[in-house]
Amino acid sequence: MNKYLAGYVFAGETIFNTKTEGSITHDLGLQPIPSVAPAVVKVAPVSDPPKSSQLAIVSSTKKLLLVVNSLSEAERELLSKILQSVKKLIDNAEILDTANSSQYNLSHYTSAREIISFGVGMSKLGNDLLLFPYQSQEKQAIKYLLVDDLKTIQANQKDEKRLLWAALKTFYGL
Repeated sequence: MNKYLAGYVFAGETIFNTKTEGSITHDLGLQPIPSVAPAVVKVAPVSDPPKSSQLAIVSSTKKLLLVVNSLSEAERELLSKILQSVKKLIDNAEILDTANSSQYNLSHYTSAREIISFGVGMSKLGNDLLLFPYQSQEKQAIKYLLVDDLKTIQANQKDEKRLLWAALKTFYGL
């Protein structure tokens, strides 16, 4: 390291040379470092997005929210049977179809107390909750359950229906 680099790196520090008398700053003959004015960055003002694209609070009084990727007629029938198995009606549930809806934030469904997501991760719904498949979790008086999507459950290749039934029994305390 040459004396100029040392002077720049250790500016304002007291450094002692143990081999010679005195401090290095005296031996190096350092000049004061010129001060540099801080850079000024101009930030453009943030404009509000158009009101039509803003998410609104969903006015629903339904306590059960079902989140699906897409919902065909056959999947709707399967979903109805799943809910009937735990004594719930599909008409008493709010269905959030992420393929057809622009409302992806769970916090906008203020009345929901039970949320079952069929193959849709919580991060896609504006929620940072880490859920494991077929394991229910409760946070702030809202119960969450993440399961496979309805197509996978309907195919039942890895015994998803049994896993779903066990998860629903735990979720509803049956």
